[in-house]
Amino acid sequence: MTLFFILGIVGLFFFSKIPRERLYIFKWIQSLNKFNWFQNPWLVGVFLFGMNLLLFGTTGLLLYGTTLLMIPYIHLVIIMAATVLSLLVWSSLVRTKVWVKGERWKAGTVGSSFYLVLFLFILYQWVTYVPQYPGEDGFMAFIGFFLGLVVTGMAFLICFIIIVFLPVDKRV
Repeated sequence: MTLFFILGIVGLFFFSKIPRERLYIFKWIQSLNKFNWFQNPWLVGVFLFGMNLLLFGTTGLLLYGTTLLMIPYIHLVIIMAATVLSLLVWSSLVRTKVWVKGERWKAGTVGSSFYLVLFLFILYQWVTYVPQYPGEDGFMAFIGFFLGLVVTGMAFLICFIIIVFLPVDKRV
């Protein structure tokens, strides 16, 4: 677990040092720039909210599907692929349009609020947790809730930081 955390930090460091000319941008997100609704930061935030919901839901379904398979460690590959795909979607969205002052705050707040709502839901579930039967392992429930809080909290922070504070190259 610690190794994956350290590798994630190193990966984020290298991701932030990639020259802006070489960074991959999704063409379908760039094509949204021609629509009028994409010029509204609130609607861009709703689009980002929907993308976060789609990515998280698809990842959850794939991880549920891996419980039916007997392939070891495939869940780690799915989690890493989902993380990289989320980072690429967020950075593509930031570089797609020319932002006016304050628009990135609006879009970032609305878009990353999906993970904040999920964080608060998991926190509520943890606080109101009651064992279903006598002798149920409460420590494993604690581990599950804690990991859920870490994943959703970090996703909220990273999404918000990339949308709001990532430097944008004007040449793209």
